[in-house]
Amino acid sequence: MEPRRLRGHAAAATSCIASRLRPGIIATAGEDGFVCWFDLRCKDVLFKMDVANGIPVSSLCFKPGNEDIIYVSAGNEVKCFDLHMTDSLKQLECYNYNKDEINQIAFHSKSPFLAAADDAGDVKIIDIQQRCMFKTLRAGHGSICSTVQFLPWKNWEVISGGLDSKLVMWDFSKGRPNKIMDMGNKVDAGQCLNPAFIHDLAVPEVDMVDKVGKICVVAKGDGVVSVLNIDKELTAARKSKSSVKPKLGTNSKSTPKDAEASGSQDQDRIDRGLHLDYSIGGHTAAVSSVTFSMFGEKGKFIISGGNDKSIKLWDWSKAYEDGLANHDSQILQLNINLKKKVNWLCTTPSESENLIVCDTSSVVKVYTMMEPGVLSCSTCGEKLGSSSNGQLFVACHECNYPICRHCVNYEIKEGRNACMRCGTPYDHDDKEETDVGENEPGNHMKMTSRFDTVKDTGIHARNISTVSTVDSEYIDDSGNPIWKNRVESWKDKKNKKKQHATKEKTEAQIPSEQQMEEKPQSIDASQPLSRLVPLPKSQLTPYRIVIIMRLIILAFFFNYRVTHPVDSAFGLWLTSVICEIWFAFSWVLDQFPKWSPVNRDTYIDRLSARYERDGEPSELAAVDFFVSTVDPLKEPPLITANTVLSILAIDYPVDKVSCYVSDDGAAMLTFESLAETADFARKWAPFCKKYSIEPRAPEFYFSQKIDYLKDKIQPSFVKERRAMKRDYEEYKVRVNALVAKAQKMPEDGWTMADGTSWPGNNTRDHPGMIQVFLGNTGAHDIEGNELPRLVYVSREKRPGYQHHKKAGAENALVRVSAVLTNAPYILNLDCDHYVNNSKAIREAMCFLMDPQVGPDVCYVQFPQRFDGIDKSDRYANRNTVFFDVNMKGLDGIQGPVYVGTGCVFNRQALYGYGPLSLPTIPKGSSSSCSWCGSCCCCCRGKKSVKEKDLSEVHRDAKREDLNAAIFNLREIESYDEHERSLLISQMSFEKTFGLSSVFIESTMMENGGVAESANPSTLIKEAIHVISCGYEEKTAWGKEIGWIYGSVTEDILTGFKMHCRGWRSIYCMPLRPAFKGSAPINLSDRLHQVLRWALGSVEIFLSRHCPLWYGFGGGRLKWLQRLAYINTIVYPFTSLPLVAYCSLPAICLLTGKFIIPTLSNLASVLFLGLFLSIILTSVLELRWSGVSIEALWRNEQFWVIGGVSAHLFAVFQGFLKMLAGIDTNFTVTAKAADDADFGELYVFKWTTVLIPPTTILIVNLVGVVAGFSDALNSGYESWGPLFGKVFFSFWVILHLYPFLKGLMGRQNRTPTIVVLWSVLLASVFSLVWVKINPFVSTNDASTVAQNCIAIDC
Repeated sequence: MEPRRLRGHAAAATSCIASRLRPGIIATAGEDGFVCWFDLRCKDVLFKMDVANGIPVSSLCFKPGNEDIIYVSAGNEVKCFDLHMTDSLKQLECYNYNKDEINQIAFHSKSPFLAAADDAGDVKIIDIQQRCMFKTLRAGHGSICSTVQFLPWKNWEVISGGLDSKLVMWDFSKGRPNKIMDMGNKVDAGQCLNPAFIHDLAVPEVDMVDKVGKICVVAKGDGVVSVLNIDKELTAARKSKSSVKPKLGTNSKSTPKDAEASGSQDQDRIDRGLHLDYSIGGHTAAVSSVTFSMFGEKGKFIISGGNDKSIKLWDWSKAYEDGLANHDSQILQLNINLKKKVNWLCTTPSESENLIVCDTSSVVKVYTMMEPGVLSCSTCGEKLGSSSNGQLFVACHECNYPICRHCVNYEIKEGRNACMRCGTPYDHDDKEETDVGENEPGNHMKMTSRFDTVKDTGIHARNISTVSTVDSEYIDDSGNPIWKNRVESWKDKKNKKKQHATKEKTEAQIPSEQQMEEKPQSIDASQPLSRLVPLPKSQLTPYRIVIIMRLIILAFFFNYRVTHPVDSAFGLWLTSVICEIWFAFSWVLDQFPKWSPVNRDTYIDRLSARYERDGEPSELAAVDFFVSTVDPLKEPPLITANTVLSILAIDYPVDKVSCYVSDDGAAMLTFESLAETADFARKWAPFCKKYSIEPRAPEFYFSQKIDYLKDKIQPSFVKERRAMKRDYEEYKVRVNALVAKAQKMPEDGWTMADGTSWPGNNTRDHPGMIQVFLGNTGAHDIEGNELPRLVYVSREKRPGYQHHKKAGAENALVRVSAVLTNAPYILNLDCDHYVNNSKAIREAMCFLMDPQVGPDVCYVQFPQRFDGIDKSDRYANRNTVFFDVNMKGLDGIQGPVYVGTGCVFNRQALYGYGPLSLPTIPKGSSSSCSWCGSCCCCCRGKKSVKEKDLSEVHRDAKREDLNAAIFNLREIESYDEHERSLLISQMSFEKTFGLSSVFIESTMMENGGVAESANPSTLIKEAIHVISCGYEEKTAWGKEIGWIYGSVTEDILTGFKMHCRGWRSIYCMPLRPAFKGSAPINLSDRLHQVLRWALGSVEIFLSRHCPLWYGFGGGRLKWLQRLAYINTIVYPFTSLPLVAYCSLPAICLLTGKFIIPTLSNLASVLFLGLFLSIILTSVLELRWSGVSIEALWRNEQFWVIGGVSAHLFAVFQGFLKMLAGIDTNFTVTAKAADDADFGELYVFKWTTVLIPPTTILIVNLVGVVAGFSDALNSGYESWGPLFGKVFFSFWVILHLYPFLKGLMGRQNRTPTIVVLWSVLLASVFSLVWVKINPFVSTNDASTVAQNCIAIDC
C-alpha cells in the first residue's frame, strides 16, 4: 500500500492529531519545534506555526469543544494557541508546572482538566479554567511517565503508563492511585528481548464506550498490545483496598504467601485481557503507538505501530469476547511495512478515512484505510463512487488504480492524462469535465478562515488552490449529478456538525463541578477557600504619607545635627549623633516591611463542601502534629498532657491526625504520663466532640471563669461535665503522683513494670525509643470511635555526637513521621502551647489546600497568644505589636517569619524542594553555594561559572528532576557523559536524606501516604533507624533540609531558607486564637528568654546565612522581606548605642554639659516635627492594627529594658561563641506559675543580666538629684538647660520603670519605688524651700541688698 506523503517538517515528526469538526484537516508536530497544518485534499502544507523556538514538540491536542484552541507540549512547558491569532503567533497561556520534559498531554472530554506526563514520573493535572495546577500525581511511577489518558466515562480518574512497566489508575481529585498494575510481571508475554515498558495508551471516546466497553489498550515494550477491562480493575481495587491495606500499629503482617497470592490475582486479571503478540503476527519489537480506528464503525479496529517498522490493524472485538484461541487467524487484518520506526498514529473520521503515520523521518505518511470491501480514492481518501451506468467508477482499466472522478478531472486539467501507477492514458469516455472557478487574489486569511471555507463550501479537495493563501471562488451548483449529490451530502454533514459543536460548546460552558455527577459539589465548593483583604486606602494612604514625611524630616534633622556640633561637649555630641543615626537605620529596617499590611479571611464551610462530601470519605489532607519536650521537672507533664489532649480531640478527621511527642530527655516520667494521657483521651475526646467544647485542653477548660452552660442545649451536659471534671481530677492526681515519684531517682535507675531497666536512665547515652500509644488495634474511645495516633519518640543519644537541641529533635520527628504516617503537612507546637481553637487546622487548610494559593505556600503561621499574664502585661510578654503589626506587614510581602511554634508546614518545603511557580535562576549567578541559589563568599572561585550555574539549578529548582534522573540513567541513553556524572555526583539520595530507602521514597510523595515499598511489620524498625544518632552524618540534614542548625533560634533560620527558595508563607489570624501558651512572667526568666532569642540572631549574623549577603543568587527573596530578616538579626546590636544614649542624660546632668546647642527657631520646628511624626506614625499603626495604646507603650518600655540588658549580653556572648568557641548554655524557662495569681511576677531572681539596667537607673536618678542641686546653687539662668537634661533623663527612667518595679515592687502594698520617689521629691522641695528662705523678712532682705551695692561701689 503506497502512502501519500506530506512534507513540511525539517526534522522527525513526533505527534499528530486529526480534526473532528473539519474533515481532512490534520496537525502534526515535529522535533523542529513547528506545528504543521495539512488539508488532505491539498498537496502542500497549509500553514506552519513556530510554537517552541526550536525545542522539540512532544505532543499536541485540541481543546474539547473548541478546535480553534490548540495545546502543545515542548520541553517542560504546555503552551496554548488560538488559531484566530496565527498572524501574531502569541501564546495565550503557558504552564511550566512540570519539572522535567513532558512526554504527552491529554484533555478531559467533560471538564477543563489537562494532564501532562513527564520524565520525572509525575503527572500534573492542570485546571485550564482556573489557570492553575490542580494536583500533582506522584509516587506512582519510579521512572519516566511516558503516556497519560483520562477515562472519559469517569469524572475524576486518569490512567498513566511509564518505563517502569507500571500502569497506574489515579483518582486525581485525591491525588493518589486507585490501582497500580505491573505489566512486566509476566515473563513470557512477549519475545523477552525488551522489557515491558508502557509506551502508549488508548482509551475509547465517550461515544464509543457503549460499543467497545470500558477498556484500555496498552502498547508495551515487549511487542505486545494488551486490551484490558479497566472498569473491572478499578472495581477489584476498591473491593480489596479496605481488606488488604493494614493499619499502622496493627499486628497484621503480610506474609510472602499472601503477597504471592495477591500478585497472582492481579496477574490473573491481566491475563484475562486480550494480548496481541508476535505469535499471531504481532510486533517483534517495542510497540510505540496505538489508537482506535475512527473510520467506519468507530473502535472496531485497533491500529498499532512499533519499532519493528510495521503497522498492524487488529479486528479485536470478537477475540476479546470469545477468546483469542477461536479467532487467532482472523484478528490481524492488515500489516503495513515501513522504512522507519513509528512515532505516532492517528486516524481521521469517517468523512476522510485515513491513517496518519508519524515516523522517525520528517515526512508524514497518509494511508487510506477504508472498511474491507469499500474502496476509496488513493489521492483524496473519498469513496470512489459510481459511473454513469451505476457501476463502480474505474479510471484506469489497465491496473484498476483506485482514484475518484474528481481527482481524474483535476489530473487532466493539470496536464497529466495518464494513470499515476501504470502510465496508461485515461479513457475519455469515462471522464467528465467540471468547471472550476479561477482563484482571485484576496486578503491573507487566518487559519480558521481557511478551515471554515473548506468546511462550509463543501468543494472538492482538488478544486482548492494548492497555494492556500487566497480565497477560492464558490463552485456553481451546475455540473454533473454526482458533484451535486456530494455538495448536498457535505452540507448535511456540515449542519449536523454545527449542531454537534453547538452542543459541545454548551456543555463546555457548564461548570466542571456540575458536569461531574459522580461527585457533585455545591456552588461554594468551587469558590476560593480564602480571601486577601488589603487595608482600606483611608487607613493605608495617610500611614504611608506620614512615613515619607518622617523620612524627610529625619534628613533635615540629621543635616542640622551634623552641621551644628557642640564644641564644649564634642565627645558627647558625636556619641549622640552616631546613636541617633543607628536608631534611624533601625527604624527604617523595622518600618518599611510594614509598608503593605494585609488581612486574610478563610471560608471553612467551603473547605468542607469541597473535601468532605456526604457519604464519602473525607479528602482533607493529613496532618502530623509535633510536640517537643525535654525536662519534665521544668516543663510539667500536666502541661504537656493538656497539649496532647487538645490535639487528640481536635475537630478534624481522626484518620488524618497523628500526634508525635518528642522526649529529648528520655524521661520515664514523660513516658508514663503519656500512657496515662492516652487512657484519659478515650473519655475526653468524645466528650469534646459531642458538646463542641472550647478549648479542648481540660486544665484550661475547667479553669475558665465563664458561663459554661452558654449555648449548651443537651440536658445531659451538666451531668457529663461533672463526671468528666471528676475523671480529670483523678487523672491529675495520678500524674502528680508520678511527678512526686520522679523527684528522686533511685541509685540503680528507673525500672519499668516488667522489671527491665528504663533505657533512658542515662540521658546522654541511650538508644532510640518509639512507642505507639494510640492508633493500633483496639485504640478506640469509650463510644467505639477511632482515635488519632499518639506516638512517643525519644531519639538515640550517644557521647561524641552533636544532637542540635530542639532543631535536631524536630528533624528526628520529621523522619519518624515520614516512615510511619507521612502526612503532607506538619504542625509543630511547644509542649506548653495547647490547641485553643479546635478548627485551627481547617483554617490552615483553607490556604494549603486552595489550588490557587497552596502550591507556593511553605507554611501557615499563627500568632502566639498566652495565658497567665498580668493585665498590665508589665514585660510585654504578649508581644502584641510584633504579632499584630509587624507580622501583618510581612504577610503583604512574602509572608511572616517562622516563630518556632503554632506553624503548619508543607512537608515538601522542609525537604528543600522549591515551589511549583519557581522563578528561573539567573544564568549569570555564579556566587551561589546552596540549594536556594544563595550567595556565600566562602565558595567563590571553587567552581567555574558554567558548572556552578548548572549545579545550582539542579540542587534547588530541579531537585525533583535530579532525584528521578538518578533512577532513570540506566534506562535513558540520551544524557551525555558530563550531565550523567554531574547528576550522579551531586544528587545521590543517600547523601541528601540518609541511608533509608523507605524514608527516601516518602520524600517523593507530594500528597503523603506511607511508601508502598514499606512493609508495615518493619515500619517501627525503620523508624528506629532514622532516629539513630549517626543517621544525619554526611547528609544535608540541618544544612539544607529540615530545621536548620547553626543557631539557637532555629526557627528564623528555617523560615529564612524557605523564603530564599522562593516559597511564601501565610499569616492566619482567626477570631478565636488558634493556640495558647504560657509565658515566663518573672523578670529574670523573661530576660533570659529574650537573651536566648537575641543570641540566636547574633549567631545568624555571624554565620554564612546572614541575610546581608545570603540568598542573592536566586533572586527569589523580595527586598522588603530581606529588610525584615536583616532587622531580625541586627536588632541586638542596637543595645550598644542604646546603652550609650541612656547614659548620656546622666552624664550631662553630672558634668553640666549638653548634647544639643542652643535651639534656633528652625531647630525647634525640626524637633517638633520629628516628635509629631513619631506620634502620628504610632497613632496610624494603632488605627489599622487595632493594638491598644497600653500595648504599644509596654512594647516601647521593654524595647529599652531588653536592649540595655539581654541584648547587650547576647552581643558579647555571640561573639565569644562564634569567634572564640565559648558556648553558653541556657536553662529552660519555667512553664508554670505558683498557685497565687501572678505570684511568680514578683519573685526576684538575681542574674548578671540585671546589672546594666540597674546601673543606668541609679546613674540617672543620681544625675537628676545632682542636676537639681546644681541648678539651685547656680541661679535662675541654669534652670532652662536643666529642663532639657532632666527631660531626657526622665525619658530613660520612665522606660525602665517596669524594670525598677520588678526589682522592688510587691503586690498588695505600697511599692518601694513610691517611697523612693517620695524621698527624692521631698529632698528637692526642701532644698528649694531653704533657698527661698521664707522666714527672712522682706525689709531685712532689701537692707542687705543695699549694703552690698554700696560696698561694690
